[in-house]
Amino acid sequence: MFAPAVNNAGHRPDAVRQRPHWSEALAHPIRSFHTVRHLHAKQIIYRALRSVQPVRRTTFDRPVPSMLRRTSVHPCDVTSSMFDGRSFCFLNRRIVWGGSDRWQPAGADDLWVFNLHYFRYLPGIPSHAAQALLADWMSVHHGPHGAGWHPYPISIRVREWTEWLCEHRAADPALRWAMTESIARQVECLAHRLELDVMGNHLLENAITLCWAGLSFAGMRADEWLSLGARLFLRELRNQTLPDGSHYERSPMYQALLAEAILRLSEVAGQSAKPKAAEIHAASRDAGRRMLRSLARMVHPDGQYALVNDTAFGVAPTLESLTARFGIPVEVSDPRRHLWSLGASGYAGYCHEQDRYLIFNAGPIGPNHQPGHGHADMLSFELSSRGRRVITDTGVMTYAPGAARRHDRSTAAHNTIEIDGHDQSELWGAFRCGRRPSVARMWTEERSDGATLLGRYRGPRRRWGAVGHERRIFSNGRLLAFSDVVTAAGPHSAAVRLHVAPGLQLRRSRNAWTIVEPGGRPIAALAGDGLPWSESASPYHPEFGREVERPCLHASVSFRDRLNLKWLLTLS
Repeated sequence: MFAPAVNNAGHRPDAVRQRPHWSEALAHPIRSFHTVRHLHAKQIIYRALRSVQPVRRTTFDRPVPSMLRRTSVHPCDVTSSMFDGRSFCFLNRRIVWGGSDRWQPAGADDLWVFNLHYFRYLPGIPSHAAQALLADWMSVHHGPHGAGWHPYPISIRVREWTEWLCEHRAADPALRWAMTESIARQVECLAHRLELDVMGNHLLENAITLCWAGLSFAGMRADEWLSLGARLFLRELRNQTLPDGSHYERSPMYQALLAEAILRLSEVAGQSAKPKAAEIHAASRDAGRRMLRSLARMVHPDGQYALVNDTAFGVAPTLESLTARFGIPVEVSDPRRHLWSLGASGYAGYCHEQDRYLIFNAGPIGPNHQPGHGHADMLSFELSSRGRRVITDTGVMTYAPGAARRHDRSTAAHNTIEIDGHDQSELWGAFRCGRRPSVARMWTEERSDGATLLGRYRGPRRRWGAVGHERRIFSNGRLLAFSDVVTAAGPHSAAVRLHVAPGLQLRRSRNAWTIVEPGGRPIAALAGDGLPWSESASPYHPEFGREVERPCLHASVSFRDRLNLKWLLTLS
């Protein structure tokens, strides 16, 4: 996703984006043109306005709105591990809290700081510690400057502060009044700094918070927040929710985060008699249910999400915790054998006997105007067998521009084919994308002997012409037969990669490779039609800030004009 401001990775990793250096953009004018041409006009206009428009003052010149009485709406997961009374831990990194720079500690990357300002940790810490932190934040943050006043952390923080007030009505009255006044100023700032240049889940989170605040407080200004938020929320909910229930940025992690926020909003709205409350309640409940139904297809037997696009473990609540928290059961047609397809998002897969799972990515990188969470991973796949992962996507190490971010988004980091060492999409910066492939076809079919999944894309035209790739996968639960057809005029090289889950080992016997569990038990065998498979290692980033080495099988071949590959994975 494009965006302003900061970098790196974390608990709520989408909070900030790295602005591209103008020198980098100017050095590649054609790439920059192809980046900008996909944007909506209003994104460009609002980006220009935000670069010259001063931040509005945050003094609240109306009576401070009073809080309406209702039951607090808690998040799915409450953890006390983020704050131990002396230090905070985000991004797998713990930093002591204290000193004059305590809200922006030296050595902490920008997104670590943003996590600090989210206050997602409030429900998990004792009341006295929470009150001290709240009072300290307000004593430091008087005006709309610094990381804490960015629209995205405001969106998260206002909701957590509001729910804390609902839960702690016996807290010090002076603190409650100060928090209410601060919330009003923060929402005012948010209302005038909506992320219309970024769009995507940022804008939807902004809208959720405007509705949340408008439904939680009384008074004319709160009603104005609700009116603005309801219009924006209902519009963005329609725009960002695909017909199959997926979020249009095609990241299970962000879809889970949004599903939680939307379903919590439905509970807030369900307790309000205000105009628009019933409509918000019904729309958010319906959207949340549909998001959970599609999200259920993106979960491996280990209970964790497929690591497609920008997804990492430990960021969003699991499907199990979401369904338990909101009481929404997920229906699965046939746990023994089932072909599934999310046609609008481009994901398809095959489940067998509950312990084997295949997910295939045949969709676009993301919405054209916001591909920043997408990777160059078309026609890649993930595979589980015996309830554990066997072939893995890479995940996300960081959102900071640099080698790790480039690798995680690259074609080489995924289980697909890389042509001439180039990524399928023209990726740059931390979230930018110039030219990108177009989806030509996605198709699935199930018969008595198994299921077939097919995807096809046509890559962006380069100086030698465009690359086309079609992948067909046949699966009957135990056998996966792959057929790849690559077309590109002239001589080229192709690299096929299979990134094996960490902890598994590779054994070679003549022309075949066997993937074995610790102890030597075979879990899968790979055979290719003349493909020169060899073993290497690749980085695996299942969580932000964490790297694990894993085995990798790769094969490189040369071809002219057309390449046909056939290879098999047989599960034990």
